[in-house]
Amino acid sequence: MQIGTVIKIADNSGPYFIRLIKVLRKSSKSHPVIGDLVIGSVLRTHQRKKFKVNKGSIIRCMIIRMAENHKRKDGFRFRFQHPAAIAVTKGGLPRATKIYGPIQKNYENGDTFE
Repeated sequence: MQIGTVIKIADNSGPYFIRLIKVLRKSSKSHPVIGDLVIGSVLRTHQRKKFKVNKGSIIRCMIIRMAENHKRKDGFRFRFQHPAAIAVTKGGLPRATKIYGPIQKNYENGDTFE
């Protein structure tokens, strides 16, 4: 995934797709990984008027799925079909009430497979 990639929004916050503009809290050369905050421009939104996001507006998102291989510390590798993100506030809290699709489980804390 790189700058300019179209990412699907996997929640019910309003936008459907965004175009990646910048990765926050990293150098300009690095690419985003799962869990990173990014800034994107909204390409398409939901039809209803109750959402406060319009086409062309800039929003913050967190990456939850990537179409590239991701390796955990225990050696397990996985990848998803399409990249996806969720819309977040400036504080990092989700703007939506639902998240659609699979989300990876964090095994880096010493948890075991069950």
